Amino acid sequence: MTKKIDKRDWSKPWKNPIVLMWFGVLMAVLMTNFFMVGMAISTNPGLVIDNAYERGKNHASIIAHRQEMERMGWQLRVDMPVLTVGKSERVTLDILDRDNRPFDVDSATLYFYRPSDRNLDGELVFQSAGASGQYLADFELPVKGKWDLIVEVVKGDKHYSIGRSIMVQSDS
Repeated sequence: MTKKIDKRDWSKPWKNPIVLMWFGVLMAVLMTNFFMVGMAISTNPGLVIDNAYERGKNHASIIAHRQEMERMGWQLRVDMPVLTVGKSERVTLDILDRDNRPFDVDSATLYFYRPSDRNLDGELVFQSAGASGQYLADFELPVKGKWDLIVEVVKGDKHYSIGRSIMVQSDS
């Protein structure tokens, strides 16, 4: 019986399948990293905070404020339709206490932020709808895409706020 003898020369690195496999893995990782860096640069939201250090120092007070809001037990119910560019929509706000009873506040404000362009940031003051704890505002955003919203109500020295992000649809 004849033995099969392996006559391949594995001493040349570029002919060794293990070396080729590791080289392929390295190239795949590098290509993925270049793609991710390119996407990070081209999709930069541009959100800049002027005083990031000062804001970071206030982190403990922010946490304390959140705990105070939880103790108050207020509920803000925002009815916001799907927004379309250039189309005004009615936004309603219902404010309830811990026992689900509506109550009035001194002011209710909607702050809107465009992460990629601070020149589009603004605020809108809600108007009373006549009933206790009900407020209305007509709201329109000029550009499609992601927007961050914060609704803040003030009663005396107490502040309560909620936030969320929305996507504004194109007009077509």
